[in-house]
Amino acid sequence: MADRRSSEAIAVDYRAARAANDAAAMARFQNEEACVVLLSMLEALARDEGSFIHRVALKGGILMAGELGSPRASADVDATSGAQKRVDVDVVAREIVRAGRRFGIRLAGEPERTRGGHVVNLTFDSLTGRGIAKVEISVREDLVLAVRDAVIDLTSVGLSVFSVPAVAEVELVAEKLRCLNQRAQPRDLFDLRLYLVDSGWHLEPHDLRAAVEGKLATMRIKRWTPEAWRVHLAEIESLWEPTLLQWVAPDRLPAFAEAVREVDRRLRQLGLG
Repeated sequence: MADRRSSEAIAVDYRAARAANDAAAMARFQNEEACVVLLSMLEALARDEGSFIHRVALKGGILMAGELGSPRASADVDATSGAQKRVDVDVVAREIVRAGRRFGIRLAGEPERTRGGHVVNLTFDSLTGRGIAKVEISVREDLVLAVRDAVIDLTSVGLSVFSVPAVAEVELVAEKLRCLNQRAQPRDLFDLRLYLVDSGWHLEPHDLRAAVEGKLATMRIKRWTPEAWRVHLAEIESLWEPTLLQWVAPDRLPAFAEAVREVDRRLRQLGLG
């Protein structure tokens, strides 16, 4: 897993990509910069025991980038407060701005309150000319298993090691399997491979099946079938490189066929193949 880089180091590569007119690389470095800014903001929030960050559970790309050193950058903080457990989004917004003061984080409009949760759109002082990020807290997600502590090590950019509440490992895997059944989004396969192959997580087959069945129940699907995650693979293949090269460096992006083989092999080992 790669260490995170400083905004200054990312900006050097961004300028080189701009000089080469490499649009995918430019987008990738802008997303990487946003990822570092958001992780630094999370470190500041985690130091405050009264912060909202201790009353939600992180998930998604920002958690992967921090906990697992995922090569896929993320410009969003995704979290869940649990089904119908709303947080005060105005308080959340104030805490975010305060925690991100080092990067000039500020609100891009009023916080949004939707049926699904809360969205806080952000801008920050960017060295790559973009400076856009987002925090989204879901209130529609029933968590099947208990929340855990995820350890995030940002010593590579001069910050401390910290922990934040996070969705359980098997539940993250189950959520990606559900997503693959519902949509053609290349990042879902990329993330699932990271969870299953690169993470080093010990996944208990019984717990994983329970989490999968819990996710399927929300879709009114009665049972898991080994083909469920393959529904949209043909479309994902066509989007694999065009989409992911804006988020993942070419030398860190596995070939699509390799990713499918590795996921398939690991699911078989876990009794879901």
